[in-house]
Amino acid sequence: MEVKSQSFSASEGPLSLIWHQIPVPTPFPVGPVNVYLVEAEPLTLIDTGPNTPAAREALTSALGGLGFTPGDIKRVLVTHGHGDHAGLAGWLQEQGAEVYLHPWEAAKLNGRDVLAMGEVYFRHIGIPGDLLDALRPMVRYAVRYNGELGVYNPLHAGEEIPFAGFHLSVLDTPGHCGGHLAFYQPQLQLMFTGDTVLKEISPNPLPEPQPESTRGRSGSLAAFLSTLERLEGLPVRWVMPGHGEIMEGYGWRIDAMREHHRQRVQYLYDLLDNWSTPYELSTRLYGSLAGWDVLLGASEVCAHLDLMADRGLVEEQVGADGVFRYARIPR
Repeated sequence: MEVKSQSFSASEGPLSLIWHQIPVPTPFPVGPVNVYLVEAEPLTLIDTGPNTPAAREALTSALGGLGFTPGDIKRVLVTHGHGDHAGLAGWLQEQGAEVYLHPWEAAKLNGRDVLAMGEVYFRHIGIPGDLLDALRPMVRYAVRYNGELGVYNPLHAGEEIPFAGFHLSVLDTPGHCGGHLAFYQPQLQLMFTGDTVLKEISPNPLPEPQPESTRGRSGSLAAFLSTLERLEGLPVRWVMPGHGEIMEGYGWRIDAMREHHRQRVQYLYDLLDNWSTPYELSTRLYGSLAGWDVLLGASEVCAHLDLMADRGLVEEQVGADGVFRYARIPR
């Protein structure tokens, strides 16, 4: 499989950086994922692609076209633990690379049944038990795309990733998932954003199980909007996203994503019937859903309802069955 990478370079004074964008195929509707090779010492990949033969072949082919092999990769930086971005981390580790990612994301790459991890959460947002039972085989099959990762190096916001002659700063960018990271080169004003800032897609703010919180799940949309506010304050000239084309600056895209969520909150407020579950509201918003879209649709609506409850737009109630239900508070 021949895969064509795109090569880029930037310099500022004595600092010079060469990197390559490698499109790796995925089995998901989002299409290819962007893997980035930073051509510096130590030779580093940012994200990996999913754990599939097609992705391994594509990545190997692209590296070969640049004069490298998977065994030449010394370090892998993972923006987040979703299979399309991190599924080959374990395989690259077997080739000799050290893998770095947020500890929350590492749990997604250890072979666990992700539906079992979140089953209570999915039940609590109203997905019927028989539907969850029907989805379980599909989810167990899809977990294979995550691969398996053993030992890893934990990354946290504020750390710096050293290269010969420069560094990348680690930024905490939760929202799409709790341990999402971005990597920023301040002198060149260059950022590898993962799924946080994409040119044409607003990432799903996926709530995740969080037993210590009052709801038992993360406030993902509030976290995402806070992330956008923090990113807006950074000077960024070049944006290297996890999917799609690179961008020159991202202020316009941040504004568009905020407006998208503002409109979605208003639409859900108007659509809400008294004491609806997130799942019930997702069927009104999206119509009939199947497969992964059942989980993604209900999760996204749940994220918006959590934000609306915190803003005093809806009333929240938890029944004896543990299911969250919401009613509109008249303005």
